[in-house]
Amino acid sequence: MKDLETKNLRIRKFKIEDAKDVYENLATEKKLADSLDYNVHRNIEETKRVIFSYIKEYETGELVWALEEKETNTVIGIINAQEMSRKNKCCRIKFAMALKWKESTYMEEALRKVINYLFNIEDFNIVISNFYDGNKELTQKKESILQNVGMRKEACLRNRKINEISGESENRLIYSITKEEIA
Repeated sequence: MKDLETKNLRIRKFKIEDAKDVYENLATEKKLADSLDYNVHRNIEETKRVIFSYIKEYETGELVWALEEKETNTVIGIINAQEMSRKNKCCRIKFAMALKWKESTYMEEALRKVINYLFNIEDFNIVISNFYDGNKELTQKKESILQNVGMRKEACLRNRKINEISGESENRLIYSITKEEIA
């Protein structure tokens, strides 16, 4: 896995020293947890364990990037390529940006760079992203980001999850982009 860079971001491997930024900016944010289907971290030790697991996964070829804002040297996001199939040349990306930076174009900047890397270096033919639509504000933002980087909405899987807090049904939205669409 290569470290990448854009005008405003370092897109790099996680370090255990990132725990404070990740805990404060991402891991304790309930809105992000609901949208991405993870549990809010109870303490910084839990965040350290997750980061340590990312570091260990680098040894097996996992692709998990920290998004570090150059101006402040603060980790403000994550992009994770998951469910990679070398045989089928596809992978799924999961991403999150700290809410403080959600109005910036940093995530589009990072996703464009990572998607190009996945197509040109890792040789995937399709990149998929899916998430739950329970938080309408974050759903609109995520859909806008994905459309801005050229991804298309493929499906809406209706009523796939019951939100633990609201008790409301949530849909799973699926977006994708192919190598041909980016060329």
